[in-house]
Amino acid sequence: MAHTVEAHENACVPKRGEPFRILEMPFSKAENIVDAAIVDGKVIVDKDILGDEQVLYDWPAVYILDNGKKAYVGQTTNFTRRMGDHGRNDEKRGFTRANLITHPEFNQSVIIDYEHKLISLMAADGKYELTNKNNGWDECDFFSRSIYDEMFEDLWEELRGIKLVDKTIAEIENSEVFKYSPYKELNLDQKVALEKILSAVLDAQKTNRALCEPIVVDGKPGTGKTILALFLLKMLKDRAADKDDELFGKRIFLVEPISSIRKTVKEAVGVIPGIRKKDIIGPYDLVKLEYGLTTDGHPGIDICIVDESHRLKRFKNLGQQNSNYMQKCALLGMEAATTTQVDWVLKTCKLPIFLYDSRQSVLPSDVEHHTFSDRLGDSFEHPIMLDKQMRVKGGNRYLDYIEDILKEKDPIIQEFPEYELCLHKSFASFNESFVEHLEYAELTRMVAGYGWKWNSRDDDSRTKTDIHIDGIDKRWNSMTENWVGEGQEDEFYANEVGCIHSVQGYDLSYAYVIFGPEICYDKQRQAIVIDQVRYFDKNGKRGSTPEDVDAFIRNIYYVLLTRGIEGTHVYVYDAALRKYLSRYMDVVD
Repeated sequence: MAHTVEAHENACVPKRGEPFRILEMPFSKAENIVDAAIVDGKVIVDKDILGDEQVLYDWPAVYILDNGKKAYVGQTTNFTRRMGDHGRNDEKRGFTRANLITHPEFNQSVIIDYEHKLISLMAADGKYELTNKNNGWDECDFFSRSIYDEMFEDLWEELRGIKLVDKTIAEIENSEVFKYSPYKELNLDQKVALEKILSAVLDAQKTNRALCEPIVVDGKPGTGKTILALFLLKMLKDRAADKDDELFGKRIFLVEPISSIRKTVKEAVGVIPGIRKKDIIGPYDLVKLEYGLTTDGHPGIDICIVDESHRLKRFKNLGQQNSNYMQKCALLGMEAATTTQVDWVLKTCKLPIFLYDSRQSVLPSDVEHHTFSDRLGDSFEHPIMLDKQMRVKGGNRYLDYIEDILKEKDPIIQEFPEYELCLHKSFASFNESFVEHLEYAELTRMVAGYGWKWNSRDDDSRTKTDIHIDGIDKRWNSMTENWVGEGQEDEFYANEVGCIHSVQGYDLSYAYVIFGPEICYDKQRQAIVIDQVRYFDKNGKRGSTPEDVDAFIRNIYYVLLTRGIEGTHVYVYDAALRKYLSRYMDVVD
């Protein structure tokens, strides 16, 4: 029977006008249901909502269909007609319940926005498996959006009260599943990039060439490269599953070169319909028969999206992977010494899409900038650009400021009212502030350059420490794979110090960055200098020139200083460098 679901007692009344009304009703075509149900494509209403015919026939609304396990979120201005359409759709017939959400102040812009919000949050909430596709997700502004945003928070709490969702918005937004969800609104930069990519993808299907012109997307940290990659993967996989689509049957994969991010993304997309965990692969997987390797030499993958492509490898300082690398090159008929993983992609994928940022190359084993240019040609020299900052609330101005500081360009002192950037005088103050922020922002992490040995590496007792500053002992990250996420489950990991390999590619609430003893300030030369003796990443310096190591270490700190969404706190081990950086950052006791 159709009825209005009452909000739980703690739900807030929306800031504008009347509260939301949620009508719950059976989603059925059975003729014996006489209340608000679908009967021959029409909604028959019972007495308790006869006075609200406009809500059913002529009013903007959002709705949730579910069957206890799966759910579908939509929006409409004619609920009756829309339910009739769904009732004739084979994909929707498995639903048993419809939840209509209305409000007197709804309009078309609001319901589109609310639909997107509900899909994005419900996909990460995990109570239901969503069946929505992700096409048509464009970011837009509208009148009084900030007020409607506040109202949505109240609506979400009402949905929690009637058990349609489980977690709070804060809990969801702090989860890795949410951060790596393909259900996201695209900003204008991303939308333009998506349209260019889709156009190239569709053009490629019209040619019989074995290999197509590669696509390159370039963007600074936080400009949404990974979000775009996952959005694109979901969209293309949905189309590849549609027998009426020109992409039907295409083999599409996402390559994540950084193993920690690959593991996190696999877990995050595991609940997304249309994407399998095995669709997320590493570079070495490309040279396997089930993926890109074929017996006839033709590419085995139709479309390959390569995230974090600046971390693809060349044959240098690979350690235990040397033998595996040579074997993969031999399978492709290539010489390891002159082959990079960029070549693997080009050999095994008909249409590769590279997401790239040269500022985030941090190891000698990373493919060099000039090699990308040589292999990818005009596509690399004229990439699709992403410029809008989506992570750091200090915006691009903050990223440019940090880059200029590290490159000693003596930038004009900047202030960031919406962002916490500060330099701590003492490590005790730095550590105390970290503990305070971690209490309410659980994705806060302490990170550092590789200026201390990893003595605790094989310590299962959790007693050894590595970093000793002013009587305070700290321990390096116990794992590299999903260290950030594991810290949400175990506070032991959250209180460790992460190296570059554990945080690159991740978003943090607040980043607490330790400048280690390997980076100093030379007063006589009046310059930032690198002490290679105190830099303990062996693979990070073996076989490299001092100039290259200098560049890698500055890139490492650039990456660390651009992880924090809400703010970045800094402590500097070297007193002279601390004094130098105090010119550019607010100093706190």
